[in-house]
Amino acid sequence: MKPLPPFLSGAVLLFWGWQTNLLPLALPMALVLEGSRYIRTRWDLSLSDFSRITDICTILLAGLAVFLLTTDARKVAVHVLMWLPVICFPLITAQQYSLAGKIDMRALMILARNKAVAADNRLRTIDAIAPYAALCLLAAGAGNVKDNSFFLGAFLFMGWALWPQRSKRFSPLLWMLLFLLIGGAGYTGQIGLYHLQRKAIWMATQWWFNRDSDPFNRSTSMGDIGELKLSSRIVFRVTSEEDPFQPILLREASYNLYRNTTWRSSPAEFTDVQPEPDKSTWNLHPSLQPDTSLMQPFTVWVPMKNDKALLKFPLGTYQLRNLPVSRLRQTPLGAIKAEEGPGLLGYQVHYQTESIGELPPTEKDLIVPSEEGDAIQQIMEELKLSSRQPEEIPKVVADFFQDEFEYSLKLRAAGKNKTSLANFLLSSRAGHCEYFATATVLLLRASGIPARYATGWSAHEPSAFGDQIVVRARHAHAWTQFYQNGLWHSLDTTSSTWREQEDQAASDMAFLRDLWDAVIFKFSQWRWGTEEGLLKKWWWLLLIPLAIIIIRKMRADRKIRRVKTESTRAAHNQQKSSPFARIEQRLKELGFERSPWEPPLRWVQRMRTLPSQGIFSDTMVSCLALSYQERFSQQGLTKSQYAELEDKVSMVLEELEAQKQENPKNDEK
Repeated sequence: MKPLPPFLSGAVLLFWGWQTNLLPLALPMALVLEGSRYIRTRWDLSLSDFSRITDICTILLAGLAVFLLTTDARKVAVHVLMWLPVICFPLITAQQYSLAGKIDMRALMILARNKAVAADNRLRTIDAIAPYAALCLLAAGAGNVKDNSFFLGAFLFMGWALWPQRSKRFSPLLWMLLFLLIGGAGYTGQIGLYHLQRKAIWMATQWWFNRDSDPFNRSTSMGDIGELKLSSRIVFRVTSEEDPFQPILLREASYNLYRNTTWRSSPAEFTDVQPEPDKSTWNLHPSLQPDTSLMQPFTVWVPMKNDKALLKFPLGTYQLRNLPVSRLRQTPLGAIKAEEGPGLLGYQVHYQTESIGELPPTEKDLIVPSEEGDAIQQIMEELKLSSRQPEEIPKVVADFFQDEFEYSLKLRAAGKNKTSLANFLLSSRAGHCEYFATATVLLLRASGIPARYATGWSAHEPSAFGDQIVVRARHAHAWTQFYQNGLWHSLDTTSSTWREQEDQAASDMAFLRDLWDAVIFKFSQWRWGTEEGLLKKWWWLLLIPLAIIIIRKMRADRKIRRVKTESTRAAHNQQKSSPFARIEQRLKELGFERSPWEPPLRWVQRMRTLPSQGIFSDTMVSCLALSYQERFSQQGLTKSQYAELEDKVSMVLEELEAQKQENPKNDEK
């Protein structure tokens, strides 16, 4: 393969700087890289020198990763990729200004370098300028510029690099036409991949969030929560100063339209909530003056997914504190979504027992679907709700479900021409929370009381590995909100045995997963806590051992020799040549010339197989071994070893002179 065209690597570096907004850094790097074409000075870098530079680049990479983990861990991979041209720059600069102009591949084998050298002492080099240019082009993509400049630049650079490699058998015009055709197909394909990626992310998000609930959509179906009841994984945690902690319902979303086993929210649009000056306090209802002495605040720990999280909070929440997110939005029905924050949110909830700040009831909060009308009417007649006072109806309904119904996740099939809710009310009288909540909402509405369907979680289980309350997937819950006397109230009519039944059905081995989750939670608190963590505060101390390691790596036992190229290189080699070179020169005069690509040891071994093998004695092989030690060992030769080498070289030269006198025909070759 032919080398890269002149100035391509520098141009790619500048393109990388432009795409990543690092052009002031890319410009001097490009000048240094392309300056090797005009600066004649070169350094005689050995394998150990390149190994040392590789180690320094590796340490810089590790230091950058640690720094990013303590500052912006969400985008570590992207930022590391963006800075790779800078990290690898010392190594590529060493190659360009080295005497060999290439890198010994054994220097890149960080973990198996010593084994590689011991197994094979042959020189294996690589010109890393082309891979470095490709790395710069890849890193330019990390700039995420929202236009077509990256694709166009990558296309032009690939054409620039491939132009010298083209076959001379075909017309340059034909080559250009084919290249443009391939570029057009690539552009069309990357647009298709972009839309395919968006679709795949959307589908994955739907699948993931449907495991907990359907909060970012406008609907939830009967059975969604029932699926969560089968899992014991911990979804989030709660900490409180209250001892003992009183079980509480934490809402995620509310719904007001029901039809065909599906609840929907209307209106469901999110609107922005404005933060207080400290940027971590959010007043959900700024115009209200709540009584702050009513309820003890508590903290909810929720992980963010894809930089988003649906917050959990009780009815009556008026303020959230210690919530360092860039954006907070809520719907008129009370769902709250946080965006662009740390990986673990630990926000403090301030609330009252009732809510006066949410959307007042509308006609939608009184609708009873026609398909459920007959069953609802039968229950109303059974409970005589039409003749009761509005204030006593919620209690009558709650007592009815507690006394007459059972909690069960195993539902019986509905009869012919009967809905699943009607089957629950009139036949089976057993079901999970979704049926209890839906039936309660419709009964209250039929009695003239505005009501809504709420989904969220029940926080009640103390953790075995800490002072938190753990909320598992099976703690997902549905209940009723009803409006009375100018306030919204919560009403949970699900049979009170549901918590005990689910806890008894849990696996006996769940504590192992709980232990692991506790470890992950503590690590996340340390990494993402709203307080300034130890690592975030003192990360710069990591630079001290990093600096010590770099300084030690830069201290070489023998100095790097700077030489001049071309004419001065030969003089330098002659001045610093090994004593074995005298033997090689004499053998060349005798007609045993070594090929330019052939290592001395391989050459001697090959010559010993020829008919005139008597010329190549064991003493010559011993000289070559000492010469290798002088050339490649960091310690070199001791004075006694160097004297031994000189003696053996003289001995071999005398043997060759004797061979010459015995076989004068060798001079004729």
